[in-house]
Amino acid sequence: MAAGLGCTSAPQPPATVKADTLAADNSVPASDTARAIQHIKEVYATINKEKLTQKSLKWETDTTCEAPPMSGTLTYFYRGNEIVKMLNAGGEDHGSWKEEYYFDNGQLVFVYQNNTYGGAANPDEFNYQSRYYFAGGQPVRKTASDNTMQLSDEALHELVKTITRLKKADGNAAIARIFSCDRAE
Repeated sequence: MAAGLGCTSAPQPPATVKADTLAADNSVPASDTARAIQHIKEVYATINKEKLTQKSLKWETDTTCEAPPMSGTLTYFYRGNEIVKMLNAGGEDHGSWKEEYYFDNGQLVFVYQNNTYGGAANPDEFNYQSRYYFAGGQPVRKTASDNTMQLSDEALHELVKTITRLKKADGNAAIARIFSCDRAE
């Protein structure tokens, strides 16, 4: 949900078949993709087993611009001084989201989205999950519980830019600006 920063139309209910695709501009050879994904799964497992230092920041969008009213909490997880995971949980009137961003040696390697649409604009609530794997800074696999909800390459690029900005944010006001009017890099 954070990638779109508000919805403009109600999405369709999810299909029961899972989609699994590779990015069209994939620069990682197919023979290396399995190894890259295995490494990302190991990074994910290690991070989630460790006792990490946490810092949570609550934020709320500025409603003086076109952004819809949103609020949430961004939690940074540190190994020493290094951010290894971020959890972005929030909501707006059309639904809620929980997104996890994982880093290996400072590089984004995995994004997990667990989103719910519904609310006042769409009373038929439904959930969907998406996973995005990265190697060498490039997407190598996209999976989604509903391929109509999977991010396009352009939207995924915008999400990565947002994650990069969130990782550098120095407080809740900076986070709120990222989700409000000040979306530009």
